[in-house]
Amino acid sequence: MASTTYLEQEVNKSQDNFFEALKPLPLWASLIAFGAPALLMVFSYHVFMPWLVGLGLAAAESFVVAHVAPMAVMLALALGVFHHWEGRPLTWTAFSQRFRYPRLTFKAVMLGLGAFLALNIFYGLFSQLANALGSLGLEPTAGTITSVEQVLGESVQGHWEIVFLFLLVLFFNVIGEELWWRGIILPRQELTHGKWTWVVHGLLWTAFHAFKWWDLVGLLPVCLFVAFISQRTKNNWPAYIAHLLFNGLALYVVVVAVLGA
Repeated sequence: MASTTYLEQEVNKSQDNFFEALKPLPLWASLIAFGAPALLMVFSYHVFMPWLVGLGLAAAESFVVAHVAPMAVMLALALGVFHHWEGRPLTWTAFSQRFRYPRLTFKAVMLGLGAFLALNIFYGLFSQLANALGSLGLEPTAGTITSVEQVLGESVQGHWEIVFLFLLVLFFNVIGEELWWRGIILPRQELTHGKWTWVVHGLLWTAFHAFKWWDLVGLLPVCLFVAFISQRTKNNWPAYIAHLLFNGLALYVVVVAVLGA
């Protein structure tokens, strides 16, 4: 028993030393870290995607390309900072420590499933609030902006390639955001903002979604809660699972549309 305790202490000490090398991320740098991808997403969603459609690419394919491109950039940035800027080796041990993906446990899975349920409740309630504000003219609506639902309004029944394309969106969306936001950015923000990091992180992540500004009210509690559980647990598996399942609901809509159900 004593040897096990000693081993655990050594592991914890190793993790502490691992993160001691990180430097605090000041607020101005956080604004850039979130703002630059936000601007890229606005450009991709509102300029690049219509341009692709104008070239003759189908709306669904244009939607996929416009979403995958910015997320792929974020994924590349996360891995680039990890390996080239911070000089960490390309090993699972280094990756799991830096990005906070320890051995996956049943507790982490259940916490992720619970968080997924909470996200749906929060999103539903705050989306209703957004609708109420919209009826009063206080909340902007999508108007004619292309959304997932509008893309799926095309005839996609029987086109299973659409499902594959949206799987690409889901993969790059979740892994790109999680490795960049919760992996690279959050641990360094914690060194600056302490116990209030989840508030700063959650608000900035909400602002990142400005490319679909009509959804910001609904996404606000979602972004705050994901940031909270990540900071509280120092384990990004629950956030990853909840994020994957939450965004995966759109893929479910795609599958239903393709089936023609």
